[in-house]
Amino acid sequence: MSQTREKNESKRTKLGMKKKVKQKALPTGWREVRLGEVCTLEYGKPLKEQDRKDGGYPVFGSNGIVGYHNEYLITGPFIIVGRKGSAGMVQYSIGDGFPIDTTFYIKAQEQQICLLFLYYLLLELNLKKMGLQSGVPGLNRNDVHKMKIQFPPLPEQKAIVSLLEKWDTAIEKTEALIAAKEKQFKWLLKTLISDQQDNPEWRKVKLGDACKVITSPVDKKTVDGELPVKLCNYTDVYYNNAIDSRISFMTATAKPQEIEKFSIIKDDVLITKDSETPDDIGVPAYVKETIDNLLCGYHLTTLRPKKQTIGKYICYALTSPRVKNDFYRFANGITRFGLTTESYQKIKIPLPLLPEQTRIANILDTAREEIEFLKRLAETYHTQKRGLMQKVLTGEWKVKA
Repeated sequence: MSQTREKNESKRTKLGMKKKVKQKALPTGWREVRLGEVCTLEYGKPLKEQDRKDGGYPVFGSNGIVGYHNEYLITGPFIIVGRKGSAGMVQYSIGDGFPIDTTFYIKAQEQQICLLFLYYLLLELNLKKMGLQSGVPGLNRNDVHKMKIQFPPLPEQKAIVSLLEKWDTAIEKTEALIAAKEKQFKWLLKTLISDQQDNPEWRKVKLGDACKVITSPVDKKTVDGELPVKLCNYTDVYYNNAIDSRISFMTATAKPQEIEKFSIIKDDVLITKDSETPDDIGVPAYVKETIDNLLCGYHLTTLRPKKQTIGKYICYALTSPRVKNDFYRFANGITRFGLTTESYQKIKIPLPLLPEQTRIANILDTAREEIEFLKRLAETYHTQKRGLMQKVLTGEWKVKA
């Protein structure tokens, strides 16, 4: 008898008929229904041509229109506006670059579920994973229709929406301020450096004359008999404005003579010397501190400022539009582009006297630090919002109506 039970249990397991796990009780007043019971699902384009702007359909976030998109949509749920300006349904696309026919338009029965609450709920549900299960992007309408959702009474839904909208407002204001500060930074860069190209008190200096150019051959290999080192690689420079000890550098090995020649020191400037596209040549990062046994890696060049030149100013000068254009013009290659030794004698930078270099670098430092602070603040808001959504959209935290 025991063997028969074991065989039956084995058959059920193979067929996927596992024992039911006891579900956690719903919070007081909450309901669990299938999405199709409180929403209707539609494919295609719900708006007519006259509703378009600049070739795209209006897309709403929780606080208004966030942009206009055409047949290629961005990931996730967005509330879209109807012809008369009322938010009428939620648009859901499962990924970047997927055409509009992979998108659902989900219309809520608002006497049961608030549209904005549905929007936030869909942010939490993993529809994207469901849409990619077969390996081919697409959402099965029946699966989405049958998907179970949980929600509280309407007054509590609206209270949750009101709470989450406060975080959205803080995020949107911070990101708008970041955009304004970045625009201001570009203006400062242009005014303080680019527009001074013809200033008679400034010199136009070849990059190879302003700095000692050190092109590194050190690769990522670990070789027996060599000495352990830290290696600053292409991505460390490409994704960071500054090189300091907060970066987690990879480990490798190098010969003693390589350590002596290619170690990085404070006030160096590192640039990307080759790339698959010429517009990625010459991306700079400033070395803020000397780090023991940190070497410049392959695909990078160290620019070591000579007398009467500071690295911080050089770093900013390399990001000015005219200098970036020179990097683009003098990059050689067909499938991969790079700078030759001669290139550093063709690229020129505008160079003022040392006190002016310091003044300009300090102004741009302050502007960049403000941007970095705001970006960290925005990320904090995003993290707080994600944690809050997990609590309030499951009823773990009660929100008073």
